[in-house]
Amino acid sequence: MHILGLTAILIATKYEEIYPPSLQELLSVSENKFSRRDVIEMEHQMLSKLEFSILAPSAYRFLERFSKLSTVAHDE
Repeated sequence: MHILGLTAILIATKYEEIYPPSLQELLSVSENKFSRRDVIEMEHQMLSKLEFSILAPSAYRFLERFSKLSTVAHDE
């Protein structure tokens, strides 16, 4: 389960973050319990199972997040 969670975080950060953490950083957080190859293989399995059906970020998604952030900043 640990490698599954780590891989899910890796995929999510690649999708959501402007500067995602490197695989090496994620491995060090997990106390190097897995090899780089193990995580890459799990990533491939997860994406294959999802049929690589991951949406690309859109302008709408950006504006949605921006409006939430600007509301928070404006309310303060």
